[in-house]
Amino acid sequence: MSWARLFASVVATTTGLAFWWALTEPLPVPPAIGLSVAAAILFCAGLIAGRMGVIAAPTALLFSLLVGSIIATQLHQAFRPQTAPISEFGLLALRVPEILAPLAIAAVIGLAAGFLGERLLPSRRDR
Repeated sequence: MSWARLFASVVATTTGLAFWWALTEPLPVPPAIGLSVAAAILFCAGLIAGRMGVIAAPTALLFSLLVGSIIATQLHQAFRPQTAPISEFGLLALRVPEILAPLAIAAVIGLAAGFLGERLLPSRRDR
């Protein structure tokens, strides 16, 4: 396992998804498009992380929702100071029962992409 690949995957995916959530939050983006872009980005997280994609994808999803919530709230409060904190992005909400299914789906996406990532770019230990 390469900790550098895991860390790079989580940081890159968290950053990308956080800005995706924050910038598309006020727009009428159809849920299918919003979730398919997020799934594609999580697939890339699994490719980067390799075997650890099963950990990287859900971790990045959770962190991206938290950071995206902060960015979206700050953007809203810059124009309307009385805006409540943003905790929902389309079908995804930052509440424990609702977030468990998306995290499980992200783990499956990360696992599938991780297998492909290990074949394309094996870890140093395997070479």
